[in-house]
Amino acid sequence: MFKKLINKAVPRLYGFYFNALSLISKEKGAALAMRVFSVPRSGKILPYQHEFLSTSHQQKLITEEGFIQIYHWKGNGKTIFLAHGWESNAWRWKFLIEPLLQRNYNIIAIDAPAHGNSDGTEFTAIKYSRIIRKVVELYQPEIIVAHSVGAMATSFQESETPHDFLEKLVLLGSPNTLQVIMKNYQNLVGFTNRVYGSLDDLLDQTYGFKINDFSTEDFVSKISCPVLLIHSKEDAIVSFDSVNQIALKSPNATVYESKTGGHSLHTPEVVDQILAFL
Repeated sequence: MFKKLINKAVPRLYGFYFNALSLISKEKGAALAMRVFSVPRSGKILPYQHEFLSTSHQQKLITEEGFIQIYHWKGNGKTIFLAHGWESNAWRWKFLIEPLLQRNYNIIAIDAPAHGNSDGTEFTAIKYSRIIRKVVELYQPEIIVAHSVGAMATSFQESETPHDFLEKLVLLGSPNTLQVIMKNYQNLVGFTNRVYGSLDDLLDQTYGFKINDFSTEDFVSKISCPVLLIHSKEDAIVSFDSVNQIALKSPNATVYESKTGGHSLHTPEVVDQILAFL
């Protein structure tokens, strides 16, 4: 009971500090709120995950975010690029990688900035999208499979810089709008609309996007290859409404409602659907 009270109180203390700081400087309040929002609490490689990841050929990619860890399981078939989500790492693909290897796919996976064995302390979808674009242009995958914020970042970079070699795209548990994510953050922490407005301005100044402008449904509408959208009504992180909103704007989308997997979606049912789509 005491632990639950502490876990509930800590975010509110952050919110109180953001609100107080914003009365002195809106810019400083927004900058701190963004920094706290962008720092993952988990996602580093755990000992039991290392064993599987060590079966790959590994190298580091130099980027503006520092060194990014790349894992390569070589095959003679088409190249598949796997992009994980928030507070995760490349190990989350283990149960998909194993059947893909049996089918001789050439597999590339990465640890996002500030995750796994990659450098960095802060993570945003826009920063991640830049890394994804570098990897996509380096390995030229015919297929991309991406999860959660990784799916949002992938669809963003592909809408900005379409790649003719991309044949199929799989988006798992993708959020639709940044607005929903930021509103959930505001409700959790309890910061004021003054801080929210300053955050909106900060994103616009830093990345050229307002919160309301960053939307997966708009990104996917510009993607011409076939897209498989997988989501579960049991997803407690991203509402199932997101997948329907995204599908409405996608000219080539197929939606599959998974009965298993919640938000993580790494179950045999989901693996079977991905393999069938490929």
